[in-house]
Amino acid sequence: MIIPVSREKILRLLVAEIKAWESVGGGPNLAAFDFDPKTVDRQQLEDLGYYTNRESWIAGVRIKALNSYIKELEVREVLKPR
Repeated sequence: MIIPVSREKILRLLVAEIKAWESVGGGPNLAAFDFDPKTVDRQQLEDLGYYTNRESWIAGVRIKALNSYIKELEVREVLKPR
């Protein structure tokens, strides 16, 4: 199903979502990354702060994902580059 939505609305929504995540957990941990709990090195997660502030970790992962999505939309010329 195709639903027509303006490009500006999509970009505003994505940027607002990023700003919301920036205020979670005392700020995002931009060193954060998605991982498979079965294969990741627990010490690496400890060193990067995963266990001390998970909210910050999740915020960092979400911000990276949203920025990646915006970049993909720009590459596909759905959105104009910021």
